[in-house]
Amino acid sequence: MTPFTVIGGFLGAGKTTLLNRLLRADTARRFAVLVNDFGALDIDSRLVVEHGGDTIALANGCLCCTIGDSLVTTLLALLEKPGRFDHIVVEASGVADPARIADLGVLDSRLMRDGVIVVVDAETVRGRGADRRVGDTISRQLAAADLLVLNKIDLTADLPALRDWLGSQSRAPVLEARHADVPLGLLFGRERIGAPAAAGPADVFASWAYEWPDAVDRELVLGLLRTTGVLRAKGIVRFADAPSRRSVVHQVGSRTDITDGEPWRESETSRLVLLGFKPMLGSLQRE
Repeated sequence: MTPFTVIGGFLGAGKTTLLNRLLRADTARRFAVLVNDFGALDIDSRLVVEHGGDTIALANGCLCCTIGDSLVTTLLALLEKPGRFDHIVVEASGVADPARIADLGVLDSRLMRDGVIVVVDAETVRGRGADRRVGDTISRQLAAADLLVLNKIDLTADLPALRDWLGSQSRAPVLEARHADVPLGLLFGRERIGAPAAAGPADVFASWAYEWPDAVDRELVLGLLRTTGVLRAKGIVRFADAPSRRSVVHQVGSRTDITDGEPWRESETSRLVLLGFKPMLGSLQRE
């Protein structure tokens, strides 16, 4: 299945800046990025290998295309290109509810809903949240988030108060950033289980892997996933209550998906990888 991620956030929060970083990134993962308008994207002309009107193909294997009249039609067209993309990212418009767009990820069995990332303007979000004209839009966007990118933190005068306010609006973990500069591995998962976590400023992020040779208690795994500071988790686990099945564990921010799938292979070992903030994962590393 192809992971499907939605990036939302109000006008001017920094969504396009984040997408520009994604399109320029040196990564083995090939992204298809769907946007409403090419105009704001800053794509280096040296990266462009083909420009087909509503699509731009890049030398790093990524593709950027405009949504056009129908997001569903555009998604289905991308899915008809087997093996070309590893991940689909949709930029929601600044006034859209990203949760409604993310729901499209369950409409086709070839898609896997990977989560909603909401970019927040640290300078203006509280004022806009109190504005009767756009406050409901801000609230819906924050509530939809599996992960928040608190952008422009250098422009707010009272960051602790803003953190408290965000905590009252959303249960999602928060990545703080300037100019939408965040480790992409924490936003979109990793190329494979066990790959090193991407480091951020001052190396504040960490990864930790667990392995179990025998079937493991489900509540034990759920307890690890609920650990404060976990931003991402991924694994294949054999649970004691479903020992004949491979259970795929996937977590982004506050949302956890566990799917019991194919028969367990005796040659396998249960493995779970967590990514998150280093200080908060430190206690796990000492166990």
